[in-house]
Amino acid sequence: MIPGAGGVTHVNLDGTATGFGTVIGTLSFFADAPGAQNGRTSWVGSAYLDSGDEIFGVSEGFWERKGKHKWRVRGLLRVSTGATYLSDGVVSLDGCTDKGTLSEWE
Repeated sequence: MIPGAGGVTHVNLDGTATGFGTVIGTLSFFADAPGAQNGRTSWVGSAYLDSGDEIFGVSEGFWERKGKHKWRVRGLLRVSTGATYLSDGVVSLDGCTDKGTLSEWE
């Protein structure tokens, strides 16, 4: 990293999501400067449905610091079925969790 420049942190997440089954992926946090309080995000992941099908998804969005080792993340998620979702959640270092909501954008 260049002194005084921003950086990126990649976080691997796995768990379950209602309607999607098991989900695994990588959430990337981009910061424009050291100590930044907000920035951009990107997500790349897959969902493994109970039916045996797989869905691939990518998202672009924003993060903002929400307390000690917690970040609010909002984004626009596009999945391989053609559907688009708005996501809003909180990522916490404690347990490496991402808890939030997905709303289909029609």
